[in-house]
Amino acid sequence: MDSGDRRENRITGDVSGTAVQVGAVHGDIFLQQGVKPVVPRQLLPVSSSFTDRERELTALTRLLDDDQRQGPALAVITGSGGMGKTALASRWITKHVDRFPDGQLYVNLGAFSADGPTTPDDVLGGFLRALGVPAEQVPAEMAEQAAMYRSVTAGKRFAVLADDADSAAQVRPLLPASPDSVVVVTSRWRLGALAMDGARALVVSPLDEDAGLRLLERTVGTQRVTTEPERARELVSLCGGMPIALCVAAARLSTRPQWPISRLVGVLSDEKRRLSGLRIADEAVVQASFDLSFDELDAETARVYRLLGLHPGREFDLGLAAAAIDRPATETEDALDSLVVSSLLTDIGPDRFQFHDLTRVHARQKAAKTEDQSTRSEALRRMLNWYLDHVAEADLAIIPHRHRLSPRHEHAEPSRFSDSRGALDWVEQELANVVATMHTAVEEGWWQEVWQFCEGLWGFFLYRKHYRQWEKTHKWAVDAARHCADPAAEARMHIQLGYAYLNTEKFEDARTQFAASLEASRTIDDPAGEATAWEHLGVVAQSTRDHQRALEYFTRALRLAERAGQHRGVVLHLRRIGEASAALGRTQEAIGHLERSAAEALAIGDVVLHARAQTRLGNAHLTLGQVGEASRLLEEAAATLHRSGADPYYAEALESLAECGLREGDTHAARTHLQRALEIYRRSRDLKAHRVEARIAAIADDTESSSGPPPE
Repeated sequence: MDSGDRRENRITGDVSGTAVQVGAVHGDIFLQQGVKPVVPRQLLPVSSSFTDRERELTALTRLLDDDQRQGPALAVITGSGGMGKTALASRWITKHVDRFPDGQLYVNLGAFSADGPTTPDDVLGGFLRALGVPAEQVPAEMAEQAAMYRSVTAGKRFAVLADDADSAAQVRPLLPASPDSVVVVTSRWRLGALAMDGARALVVSPLDEDAGLRLLERTVGTQRVTTEPERARELVSLCGGMPIALCVAAARLSTRPQWPISRLVGVLSDEKRRLSGLRIADEAVVQASFDLSFDELDAETARVYRLLGLHPGREFDLGLAAAAIDRPATETEDALDSLVVSSLLTDIGPDRFQFHDLTRVHARQKAAKTEDQSTRSEALRRMLNWYLDHVAEADLAIIPHRHRLSPRHEHAEPSRFSDSRGALDWVEQELANVVATMHTAVEEGWWQEVWQFCEGLWGFFLYRKHYRQWEKTHKWAVDAARHCADPAAEARMHIQLGYAYLNTEKFEDARTQFAASLEASRTIDDPAGEATAWEHLGVVAQSTRDHQRALEYFTRALRLAERAGQHRGVVLHLRRIGEASAALGRTQEAIGHLERSAAEALAIGDVVLHARAQTRLGNAHLTLGQVGEASRLLEEAAATLHRSGADPYYAEALESLAECGLREGDTHAARTHLQRALEIYRRSRDLKAHRVEARIAAIADDTESSSGPPPE
């Protein structure tokens, strides 16, 4: 199947869902009293070098003013990379801003992102919040998000710019339910399937000679262009009228004020043989322009450019760049500044950088032509090791007392992170890069590092979820451990993958992984590994309401952990036994196990496990009607879990505190705790959100029924 066929297959997907009433009535969202409607202004600023395009702007107006449509006006601006599609769309919306009193929304759909195109569910939540939907009211499921989006946008007049789309399926859920709104899509693909949704296409062509000259005048000054008018026209011709090519060439002239344009024309003309050899008509000129900028770099900056082009992710910081080139950060910073000035790199934040997608391709091509395989492999290894070391250090800060298999943790310094929440936030920021780096490791066959990454990501996934990445990376890790013929690592990866399935209620998949872990541990007579496998098999039994079997499995796990001298495992299994005992109605027995778990957690210094045992103790005392003692334990546990960044467990404590509030008749406090828990669960797409939503609804119903009929 060629690339065209592949894209036609990809664009046939669609997203649908039934209407929901979560926080919506007749398209309006329940907002706090007195809060003004939110009017988002997300549009990117139009570049000062934007030139003319009056023909395209007029054509776009004509396409979007079709009165025969039933839904929102929809236009697809298509053309090759670097043709100015985004700038054109932004200029049109800005020019017609009075048509959109309810605001503008923007999203980069990442068709050429290293970690894959952006999915609709990654976009809709942000759109809903931008349109004024409180975070706690945003549904966790995409179908529900899409339904709420249609409700919120009904009758509104706003513009959506969906930039760099990869498929029609990405765009469809973003179409508002209002014929007075406009959606402008930019893409290198034609996205013909959107014609079924009423889309009109606009193919963007290169700038003509006059427009190209005006772009040069705005960038390098009128005097230089009028001094060498013929050379300026030749430069526009050599750049093919492509805006990105002209901008790169003009940037070189701007940083070399003593250069005549003829010098640039001469250099660019010498590249014709190579351009014809590329045989890609719509990108050849961009290649030449990038080569021109590249040829002006000093040797060290050129090396930095080539090696950074090998970075698997989409963006990076100064530390990663220094690791890639094996130089101190101070030396690296100078080279990065030179690349930014040369328009070959974009600074997107303090010490954080990003390649344009075509520039990164160019850098990689230069690396392939200049650096030998060994040099490229070593640079990739340095970047991989930089991420892996940081992940290991973050892991030690998140869960400091867990037994690790990887020797990398022995040399890690958690002091890089001030606390567990800071470590979690760092991994959150770098997750896309880490996953992309892991994928590179898989492609290179660096199996040891693949499973070591996942061992280090355990605490992050446990607290922040990200189930799609969790499952994908751990499937790689299970295979990697097998390639390494390392049963201990394989057993652990089965546990971690199974826990992702457990959290998403795929109980049979979870059971399969935990059974495989048990088998792998048995092959090397690893009682600690066996204990962990039995514990998790018990959790599956507990989750499927087979509490007696769960108790048997937890008890077996406890005995194995005690035999292996695994103190942290003992703490975990005691809590599990307490949970199963409570589920079986043996509350006093449960309290004994939970108190022992809490005490032993304190003895090993694990505050999170201590707080989790306290949460279960609070629930047990609540069962016995001891609300005061339950509240004390739960408040202490909640405070510890919140400080530690263990948000899912913090949410569990909040749920229990809400029950205490209800027992004491304080429905306001109960709602407050539940709303906070719901926000946490929704943020991580935890299925427990449904449970909390139902509890909030039940409280509302009880409150309404107890208030009686209104007075006549």
